[in-house]
Amino acid sequence: VYPPRWGVLRDLAERYAKIGIVTSAAEIFEEIELWDEVVECYRRAGKMKKAEEVVRKRLEETETPRMWSALGDITEDKSYYEKALEVSHGKYSSAYVALGKHYADKGDIAKAVEQFKMAVHIKPLTPHVWFRLGALSMRLEDWETALQAFTEVVQQEPEEGDAWANVAAIHMHNRNPDEAYPALNESLKLNRNNWRVWVSKLYTCMDLKKYDEAIQACLVLIDFKAKKNASEEIPHMEERVVRALIGASVKTFNEVAKSDDTPAIDSAKRTLGRVRDLLSRLKATMQDPWLYEVCAYFNECVGRSDQAADDLMKEYRSLVSYKGWESDKPMLDRICRVIGQLSELHIEENDNEVLKKFKFLVKGVIRKTRAAYFDPSGLPTAHLDQMERVLNNIESKLI
Repeated sequence: VYPPRWGVLRDLAERYAKIGIVTSAAEIFEEIELWDEVVECYRRAGKMKKAEEVVRKRLEETETPRMWSALGDITEDKSYYEKALEVSHGKYSSAYVALGKHYADKGDIAKAVEQFKMAVHIKPLTPHVWFRLGALSMRLEDWETALQAFTEVVQQEPEEGDAWANVAAIHMHNRNPDEAYPALNESLKLNRNNWRVWVSKLYTCMDLKKYDEAIQACLVLIDFKAKKNASEEIPHMEERVVRALIGASVKTFNEVAKSDDTPAIDSAKRTLGRVRDLLSRLKATMQDPWLYEVCAYFNECVGRSDQAADDLMKEYRSLVSYKGWESDKPMLDRICRVIGQLSELHIEENDNEVLKKFKFLVKGVIRKTRAAYFDPSGLPTAHLDQMERVLNNIESKLI
């Protein structure tokens, strides 16, 4: 049995439209009187006058909400969308969507949200409209509506990664990390290349004390930063995050080390190992003084005094590489602290050769600091006195 002629023509026209032969498709649709498709094909072909002619001719014969809405799309006149709603007795959702887009483009976000709410009320199974409603509600800081909208999106389209990310962002704004965490994981399952979601996961894991996953997020962000195409916008690793990770991992290990809980001790050791790996990766990409400071603290906490001394020397070199450090009191504070820490480590090591070299380093810092001030009354006496005490202490050990 052969299919009816109109069915064959419709199939042919649809195939033409799919491959871009839209004018021919429009002519075939017109032959079988599928007017909605005719108008859409002429619009896609850029033949707006022809599309408008078809629409107005159809409206002369029969007024339909879809034709009035199509005329609004062609002429960009919102009154035609309102006419579509009038004809449909307020039940044509596409007209509400079109009005919402119109107001959004004009910058009237509040009115746009009203129209999108009406659209999803009439036709709730439209995830793209819910998404638009959620995005605009976030701009209005209407977090309750935004959460409802994006929740609808992920329920209807579970593979919509951006919607999951927005659900998480709203929960983070509401200071609800427990709810944000699973949404972030769902988003990352669908798209692991969105660095903004990884940043969100990092801070959420810090709030939830999931430090191993926070470290993983840090490592992923370092990898993203290393890629030239993605490095421009990705933020540098924050000092407070690294300090918090080190402090938490060391504290956890010290607490469980007092117990007989072997699995907990092993877990804490693995976390310390991950922190060490993170610091190594950071040192390969950054040379900020604070990084060497936290590395020294970490190594001293885990009993690696030699490595701690090496990191402190790197911090010292980084600090004195700044121009004008001799007269910068906050910088002198940090230099004095580093020198004090190094002196304690070297004295504990009790190696005369190392102490002699360090003595010359301290003398050099004192000399350069004094030379930076023409007026003796402006000398940072507190800093100089502190370094003199360190120097005297070293000299007493060398006697």
